[in-house]
Amino acid sequence: MRATIHTAANGHLTVSMNELPDALWESLEVRLVNEYGLKRAGSIVIGVSERIHLNFECPAFTLASGWDNWSGHYLLSESEAGDRFLKTLFDRGIG
Repeated sequence: MRATIHTAANGHLTVSMNELPDALWESLEVRLVNEYGLKRAGSIVIGVSERIHLNFECPAFTLASGWDNWSGHYLLSESEAGDRFLKTLFDRGIG
C-alpha cells in the first residue's frame, strides 16, 4: 500500500502513511528535520487507538503529526502554505 493524500475535515491536506512500515515514517521524520529544516514542537498524547506526535514547524507553517488506526502515521496541514508543502512532498514520493 502507498501513502495517500486528501483534504481533511479542517479543509487542509493530510498525508496518511496507511499500512506502510514504521521505518518509513521514521525516515520521513528525519528528512523533515534534516533536509527541510522543520523543528519539532508541542506535546505527545497517547490514547487507546491514536497518538499525537510532536508537530513539525517552520516560520511559514505547522504540520500536525500522529498515528491512528485508520490512517497509520499522518501529517496534517493547518494552512495553505502547509498544503503546498505536503503536496510537493507527496508528489516527490514518500511512500
